[in-house]
Amino acid sequence: MTTPARHRDTVIAFVDGMHGGADDSALSPILAENVVMFGPLDDSPVTGRDAVLRAIQAIGTVATHLAYDEVLSGTTHHAAHFRLQVDETVVDGVDYIRVDGDGKIAEVTIWWRPLPSGVRMQRRLASLLGMTPWELLTET
Repeated sequence: MTTPARHRDTVIAFVDGMHGGADDSALSPILAENVVMFGPLDDSPVTGRDAVLRAIQAIGTVATHLAYDEVLSGTTHHAAHFRLQVDETVVDGVDYIRVDGDGKIAEVTIWWRPLPSGVRMQRRLASLLGMTPWELLTET
């Protein structure tokens, strides 16, 4: 039998904090000071509690809908499945989360799908975060 990763309660608190509007008082205590967020916002990771909170809160200010459906726990990581909508753009996503020994979120990797919606979402959010907007290139 697989032993699930420790600190699932931290991930549940993260999901609750996201549902609660990404408030500093809910999220700051569960994020490690040097947390790293990899994902669909920029080519480089967002590093540090303050920067990650700013990115999460910027998304929260424009989100029309955000709902987490399920938290999965493996042996070393947790994953939280969500649906995010900003204006008319909707993505399904997963936050892949590693919690450190102190029970704080040390690393989050975010995936969005489908790709065209993810690129539209990134373009919308990049302007809020001072990041370079992406362009979806397809062969014709």
